[in-house]
Amino acid sequence: MKICYKAAAAALLILPALAGAQQIPSANDEAADEIVVIGRSVTTGSASVAVEREFLVDTAAVLREIPGATVNPNGLITGIAQYRGMYGDRVAVHVDQLGVVSGGPNTMDAPLSYASPMMTEELVLSRGIASVSLAPEAIGGHISTKTSRGDFGDDAFRLSGVLGTRFSSNGNVRTSTARATLADKQHRFSAVVERDDGKNLDTPEGQIRPSGINRDRYDLSYAYADEVRQLMVYAGNLDTRNSGTPALPMDIIVIDTDLFGTTFTFDVGRKLLLEGRFSYNDVYHVMNNYSLRQAPMPAMQRVNTASGSGSHFYLAGTLEQKNSELVFGVDGNSAQHESVITNPDNANFQVNNFTDVNRDLLGAFAEWRRTHNEGGLEVGLRYKLVDTNAGGVGASGMMGAMGTNVATLATAFNAANRDLSWRTYDGVIKYRWKSSDAVEWNIDIGSKSRAPSYQELYLWLPLQATGGLADGRTYIGNLELKEETSNEVVFGMSANSDRFAWSPQVYYRRIDDYIQGTPSTNMLANMVSVMMTGKEPLQFSNVKAEIWGFDAAWKYELTEDLFLDGIVTVARGRRIDVEDDLYRLSPFNASVGLSYSVDDWTLKSELVGYADQEHVSAYNDEIETPGYWLVNLEFIWNPMSSLRVEARVDNMFDESYQDHVTGVNRAAGSDISVGTRLFGAERTLSAGLIYSF
Repeated sequence: MKICYKAAAAALLILPALAGAQQIPSANDEAADEIVVIGRSVTTGSASVAVEREFLVDTAAVLREIPGATVNPNGLITGIAQYRGMYGDRVAVHVDQLGVVSGGPNTMDAPLSYASPMMTEELVLSRGIASVSLAPEAIGGHISTKTSRGDFGDDAFRLSGVLGTRFSSNGNVRTSTARATLADKQHRFSAVVERDDGKNLDTPEGQIRPSGINRDRYDLSYAYADEVRQLMVYAGNLDTRNSGTPALPMDIIVIDTDLFGTTFTFDVGRKLLLEGRFSYNDVYHVMNNYSLRQAPMPAMQRVNTASGSGSHFYLAGTLEQKNSELVFGVDGNSAQHESVITNPDNANFQVNNFTDVNRDLLGAFAEWRRTHNEGGLEVGLRYKLVDTNAGGVGASGMMGAMGTNVATLATAFNAANRDLSWRTYDGVIKYRWKSSDAVEWNIDIGSKSRAPSYQELYLWLPLQATGGLADGRTYIGNLELKEETSNEVVFGMSANSDRFAWSPQVYYRRIDDYIQGTPSTNMLANMVSVMMTGKEPLQFSNVKAEIWGFDAAWKYELTEDLFLDGIVTVARGRRIDVEDDLYRLSPFNASVGLSYSVDDWTLKSELVGYADQEHVSAYNDEIETPGYWLVNLEFIWNPMSSLRVEARVDNMFDESYQDHVTGVNRAAGSDISVGTRLFGAERTLSAGLIYSF
């Protein structure tokens, strides 16, 4: 049957070519270092995606269209970014150029959940090693999104905006957005709102319960611009209610986040440009294990009330020199976290999971860039100071040996030194050179570091509060953790002929003191975990690891209106202190698309394939997954410049498959049994209508 599917998929890719055969153009209009791949722009230095053009609910899902990147989904709107085998806190994610403090210990409000798809103008991933000026901690890469707030206008104020709605048959998922912008050439007022609503998703193997969503996102902003300065201030809110996260032990009941920020640039003259950014957000988060999924017995029902708040800042100057520029500045962030677990049927039960946790980072950086006709050179250095601390913890309402052991764990944690600090340096060198007008080469060499997260340090009781690992294991923290240090080299090129363009890169990372769960040697923690789950916990520990791979984007123009394109990604990671593979890495995957565009309509067909993943982590009890192929079709019609009509079919042949980086099911009462990796969505029909004025 799969052979028939593949044959049909190939036919679907070929038919538009036969129908649209036209004269081959004599030259490629693309820039020599750029490839356009189904709305994507992939260069040696970055990869960007126009998110507004995608049928998405979780903006993080667009990462699958960028070579080397993917998303670890724990629910429909909880995608955690992964790039070249690194994920979670290792990948710096900025919303409107600054980070977001997550509210929950399992990252249910992952940073990209704040960038709702239809109100996000673009997503940019820095390909290769991220420059030191982009983020304080970006050991695994840097991703930035931009909210669509409209443009400045002419001399007189004019109202412009967007109204859009999309519907997907699977789960009756509805996404609607509206933006209104009032602007002249110096002032811009903008209001944006998006609503996402959906029910449980169906797969060829049954329904995933719970997997519905309910999310509202709001943004208000004012911007000013003249010849020497630009300023923007914004305020927003994310309101998520009753949304399923089946790969985690609890579901979202409430995520209520207020966001504030300001950005400015000021040309002070003498070839010096100042740039500053500041943001603050405050999160109130409630989750439980009984409202949306099949409830356990009353004694095992749990509510986790968590909060997070903090700020990010960036202040830098850019000094222009002949054929070069120097960027120098300071940045940092401060975050506070709390988490309390209770039982709605037992007022005496309470676990102070994380209490008065603080994590502060201060950084200083300098980056020198030189450009010339044959390429360019970048040299960057960064110094970081990270301080963390946590308050005392405790638990009540537990009887017998369980209560005694938990109390002993809390006493030991409270007696330990929880005021910790790390002093680290990052360094990056990038060099680009042209061997011809059509070919450019690049090499990146860098050493980057990341201090441990608060979950990795202060998780004193064996729980699954792990920043979204979603492996079903309980973990305990480690106050002795060292910082991770990644030494990496990247080599690539970007080539463009009359018809064909591609941008391959190979890379190798060695990560010293990589933080991963290993079997716990804490006997009390082991006994507590066995009483709760039947398994001993893992403890966050420093190990040695390496990750290497290859990824590329390419495009081939068949005619003036017809082109083939695609991406390919290979990432392989393993520990080098013991025989084991790294957890939750995507297997070899590739996509091939055929796009035919003429006048006011475009037809796209896509074949996406994933290989078997046999390289799995034994310590995480990771399960192998078989490979699969999917066929998707999309039709876009612009009957007028202000109107866009969309239609799409995903998983056309209703293939049953499991994405390896998807978590295992933790929710009882689903058609997918507990402990089984979640299956992908069945055949899904989608339609959209977007009107601009």
